[in-house]
Amino acid sequence: MHSKPINAKFVFTAAVSLSLLIVYVAQWVTMIANPSLRTGTDFMAFYAAGRAVDLYGYSEAYNLGHQKQIQEEVLGFPIIESQTLPYLHPPYLLPLISMWMTQNYIASFLRWMFLFLLIYAMSSFLLISTLSPAKPGIVFGTLLFFPFFQSLLLGQDTALLYAGVILWFYGIDKKNDWTAGIGLALTSIRPHLLAVFALSLLFINRGAIWRFFLAVGILGLFSLVLIRWDGMRDFLLLIQISASGEGHGTNEASMLNLIGLTARLLPGLQPETIRAVGWAGYAVGVGASYFVWRRDDFSLQSKVGLCIILALFFSPHLHYHDLTLLIIPLLFLSQMDKTSYQTPLVVSFSLLIFKPLYYVLPYLLYAALIWGLVKRQNKAQGREAGIPLE
Repeated sequence: MHSKPINAKFVFTAAVSLSLLIVYVAQWVTMIANPSLRTGTDFMAFYAAGRAVDLYGYSEAYNLGHQKQIQEEVLGFPIIESQTLPYLHPPYLLPLISMWMTQNYIASFLRWMFLFLLIYAMSSFLLISTLSPAKPGIVFGTLLFFPFFQSLLLGQDTALLYAGVILWFYGIDKKNDWTAGIGLALTSIRPHLLAVFALSLLFINRGAIWRFFLAVGILGLFSLVLIRWDGMRDFLLLIQISASGEGHGTNEASMLNLIGLTARLLPGLQPETIRAVGWAGYAVGVGASYFVWRRDDFSLQSKVGLCIILALFFSPHLHYHDLTLLIIPLLFLSQMDKTSYQTPLVVSFSLLIFKPLYYVLPYLLYAALIWGLVKRQNKAQGREAGIPLE
């Protein structure tokens, strides 16, 4: 009687997935059980905005004084204004935020985490359904992607950005202009990334142009009705404070973009010079994406993958949790190369265990993804042209 051979890939997938899950749960429990850790996350800004809506109304949600007062009540001690974590996201999210926030900070955090875990999982399965086949390595590699875990740990709304990008890609792929337009409008929660994605309207799905502007217009009008002109003034003031790059948790040196790279490599530069470099790079990134979108010889997946990387690297504001979007080009590569189904798991495991390379690995991942997408694209073109490939 012969024993069935061990499936090495299945064992690897199960072992790495279980290891990641155990570490994630342990870190999350440690964070939520520690008062200084759970109140030092980005969730504090969302909590303060939601409670400000309940206590003072939508028009006062962006009042920095109210946000500071609420955060002091949670912390149990006074803070100075520059230590306040301001809520900087669009007003149209405020009804969703206030719905989940109560006086109980921990319970609010838990509800918030499960909400975005659900949004991320649903969006991921929609993306995976467009790719084939849905191998276990792909499914677990997507659901356990390390940057997304960081967004949950911080209480960030990255899953909404991710959902918007997935809907936008899905709509283009299925030639559904409404889905593409609405998905693209949802990415306006990170308007500095929107410019790169929106250029697709000019070259791929022009039918979605008016649907996108209609959706954005509705969101903008809804925002204005919610917070009115006084609230809009406070919102723009907070955006201006954030753009200055100073205080309020901005921490440009920790960013995983061109600005962060410049700040770490050239710490002697003045902050104004670093930001000038960043905005110049942003213009370069938008210009580069224009040339990517207009390439007729590139597949849709190659274009979307490359432009996601351009948008992230050249973004004027980017932290680790926003790297969640990199799972999309990773999945594209896994589909193109049928031998790399475990790649997302390997990437997450590497990002987790190589802590000394925290500020290095994301840039290596940018470069590897660009190289992989271009290489696969060239191979695909070679096959179409009948050129023998090694």
